[in-house]
Amino acid sequence: MSYRFEGNESVGKAVERIALELLDEALEHTKAKTKLDEAVHNVRVCFKKLRGLIRLVRDEIGEHQYKRENVLYRDLNRQLSAVRDAAALTEMLDKLEQRFVDELVPNAFASVRKSLSRAARKRLADKKAALIQARKKIIAARKRVKKWSIKNDSFAVVGPGLLCVYSRGRAGFDNSTSKQTVRAFHDWRKDAKYLRYHLELLRGTWPKELKRFAKEVDRLVDYLSDDHDLAMLRERVLEASQESGTEQETLIALIDKRRAELQARAYFLGERIYAENPEALEDRFHKYWKVWRSEQGVNPLAAK
Repeated sequence: MSYRFEGNESVGKAVERIALELLDEALEHTKAKTKLDEAVHNVRVCFKKLRGLIRLVRDEIGEHQYKRENVLYRDLNRQLSAVRDAAALTEMLDKLEQRFVDELVPNAFASVRKSLSRAARKRLADKKAALIQARKKIIAARKRVKKWSIKNDSFAVVGPGLLCVYSRGRAGFDNSTSKQTVRAFHDWRKDAKYLRYHLELLRGTWPKELKRFAKEVDRLVDYLSDDHDLAMLRERVLEASQESGTEQETLIALIDKRRAELQARAYFLGERIYAENPEALEDRFHKYWKVWRSEQGVNPLAAK
């Protein structure tokens, strides 16, 4: 169906359906024989969405179950990220060259690109092994989904998770703007991404309004993701060359310039996205939820 709660199913059924659909989709991607970078990326997206789902219903499924599943998908994503890094950095180099095309000569960063391509080719066997490992874990995880206990069918199932992620993102925004470190921006990005997933899961409660909100959060995540990848590219370039040269100096300067642009855009967008008090946001979504459930024929008193 889709990555969202539907009005004609209980919260428990929706969570089970969404989890199984994501695991089945990830399982199919692990069977890829070609385009391994694309397959790795798609599996990682499925795992991120699963982590977003279980964060939303964390209180309901219980801390033990939550931690088990969260750690599983976190660790699998780290393994998959490690084998895809070179390809992701090559994509970021492409974006950077496109952004500053008027300031660069053709093939300005040929040696860096060659180094990244060589690293990506060396990880071919690792990508296949990582997908095989993920496949085994997915099959086991799929069996556990039906054991998740979600008996409540009210906003109380999702409200605490939404409040937690929004509050963490708000704190991450403050922390990143004050510290200005790669780690701080990276942590903010993760919570912004989870907020994006929660908006998609709850989109049925007010489709047009939450589609607009989700679009803005998407923009924020894109800014922060590009900033993080550029920081990783910068680190890789410095590690690969012990001696300074024109190509390296030019690339580092453009990376720093682009990161400053992205962080400024993220800051102004963050001011808007996180302007609302967390408790007020939770109360607003609670009202959306009650109206939505009432429209679907659910007793609004039971929807509390």
